[in-house]
Amino acid sequence: MYTTDEPHWGDPERRQVRRDTTRAERRAGIIWLCVGALAAVLLAALYLGSRITVGDTAVPFPWPLVATPWFLVVLTKTALLWTDNRSLAAAPMWTWLAGYLILVFWPAIPGLGGDTILGGSLTTLLLLPLGLAGGGWALLRLK
Repeated sequence: MYTTDEPHWGDPERRQVRRDTTRAERRAGIIWLCVGALAAVLLAALYLGSRITVGDTAVPFPWPLVATPWFLVVLTKTALLWTDNRSLAAAPMWTWLAGYLILVFWPAIPGLGGDTILGGSLTTLLLLPLGLAGGGWALLRLK
């Protein structure tokens, strides 16, 4: 029989924080998850206006609206493997939100140009609640 010091080992409904890592490793892991969240918001902004061609017609296909919540669930659940603190595990979600707000307000930031990165469209508005719901879902779901 395999024994472990993990209190809820094998229970899919409970968090199972890793105990075999150092504090520096856990901190670095969460920082890398935040970097991944920034990459995710940038990729979502770049591909939000995607289109696919059906016959001779280009049809809008905003796949980031589906991919972003899923990816933030993965980032947040991974952060929960490294910490018991839910506010610390939410760091990738808050980093994603900060990146989103920077991209939305980019044209208004003095000295950075005036290029619009996230335009004023329905897909841009939907990206915000869907992304936050993905990250928040992982935090609220586990015991």
